Amino acid sequence: MYYSAMATADVTPRMTLCLAIDLKKSTVAGLRLSTRKLDRFNLALVRQVTPHLSAVGLDGAVVKFTGDGWLVITDDPEHAAPLCCLAIIMACRFRVEMSAEADLHAESIPALRLAVCWGRDLPVELPGGQRDFVGDSVRHAVRACQLCRDDEILVDDTVLRWVHHDFVARRLDLPARRAEFSDARLEEDLSLHTLSELKVDSAADHDAPEYFVNTLSVIGRGREAAELADDVADTLQDAAVAPGADAAELTDRFNRLLASNLDYETVNRLLRDMREAGLRPDVSTYNAVLAKSRGHEEKYRWLQRMKQDGITPDVRTFTVLIEAEEDDAAVRKWFRRMRREGVTPDTYLLNRLIDQSPDHDAAVDWLRQIEAMGVRPSANTYDLLIEKAPDIRSGMLWIDRMFATGIQPSLVSFKSVFAKKIGQINADDLLAWFLDLSYHPPEAMWQAIAAYRRDGRFDDALRLCLDYPQTQAAQRVFRSQPEKSLAYFERVLQWDPDHANGAYALGMALLTLGRNDDALPWLRRALELADAGTRREELRRRLELLEAGVSPLVK
Repeated sequence: MYYSAMATADVTPRMTLCLAIDLKKSTVAGLRLSTRKLDRFNLALVRQVTPHLSAVGLDGAVVKFTGDGWLVITDDPEHAAPLCCLAIIMACRFRVEMSAEADLHAESIPALRLAVCWGRDLPVELPGGQRDFVGDSVRHAVRACQLCRDDEILVDDTVLRWVHHDFVARRLDLPARRAEFSDARLEEDLSLHTLSELKVDSAADHDAPEYFVNTLSVIGRGREAAELADDVADTLQDAAVAPGADAAELTDRFNRLLASNLDYETVNRLLRDMREAGLRPDVSTYNAVLAKSRGHEEKYRWLQRMKQDGITPDVRTFTVLIEAEEDDAAVRKWFRRMRREGVTPDTYLLNRLIDQSPDHDAAVDWLRQIEAMGVRPSANTYDLLIEKAPDIRSGMLWIDRMFATGIQPSLVSFKSVFAKKIGQINADDLLAWFLDLSYHPPEAMWQAIAAYRRDGRFDDALRLCLDYPQTQAAQRVFRSQPEKSLAYFERVLQWDPDHANGAYALGMALLTLGRNDDALPWLRRALELADAGTRREELRRRLELLEAGVSPLVK
């Protein structure tokens, strides 16, 4: 959400849906992790959500990582139910899947707050050419998230009208919830409802969308998912023998069923149903079955059956085969076979190869090979390379490469860089590089402050705290080194009495240490020196709270 955008040629307002997924207290949780664990956590966020987006049919939605979660935005009203399915999947599976992806205890994974709301938005195009929307939908969903309990889903009236036949929901007691979350900021009243589950009766309808099958299976209702899949398959078989049957559409629906989160036995049964209906399997059919098959030999047999049916493998086929391998030599063997058969890799396969690489050098080798074939890296490609990078300077070079190729790094990109061996660079040089970039989200510096503090490099940490004293990371430095912190900022002000950041940092340090009366004049002085803008408004709010006897510290 740190993009400047320009309107597209089409500025017709759209009825837009937004699912906001907020990680509760993610900054605090991140600061508790080691460098390596934080790298794994950040990259796992992308890996965990991506397959679920595809499984519920939201591949075309606008997806943005905000630093504390995700925004999924679409202007297709038919996506209301898929968004609700995605919200249910995330609420039920996020901690378990993130624990497995990032190799962390589930207790260390933040809870989620989720909301699906609609709004009147305008379509825009970002400088890099990506689609986006600006208007009410994001604001409504983000505000609604503030009223969520842990792993709770809220939807507004409009969304509920679209999905009420398929989901269990109850109206939220808004006054009571506002009292429970007194810090929540809502510029307008929203009529909200808690969304709890997919209705079994609706999900079991014979014409239910295939993504209902997937949702039931993912959230642990495998028996119901298999029964629903069989019901849908029966319907498709009947449709296939009806006059004027659209074989291509029916094959596509069977393929979506096969790609659902079903077990291997159920998938084999559905494939038999498909054949009995007179529908010819295609490459997507076999790719879905390959993905569910177990073991190298079984996958190889399916590949041979695929060729016997006269179907040419595609890049997805070989991606499935490569993803199943743990041995680097086996991966390279499948890759060579793919090239012999004339199949060109895509960006997704490039990312998988980098992710599976044993080290940074091997990852860079894959990048060079596949770039030479005309495949363009994505933002996720560079994030994976940053994760593999052995040190902070290598990570910084990948950030520079992203900008050079027209890709804007995300907050995850910066956090992964600053979580590396930060002792290799001093704070002045790091800050100069960071501020010289065309995009430099201040939240990224919180990670750098924490990294310097963990390394015992308090002068470097305080140099960054001078510019970012309002953060929780800075407050932890102040508490751990009270005398050193105060002395550092006092020296800055002795050198330059009109140093706006120095006055603010000294005031925040005193405030953090409980010396509110001593902090007050320095915060007032900082307000006098501050330029118009965010910092001035932030200081004004802090002073109002402090003068009212309320602590203005970040919770």
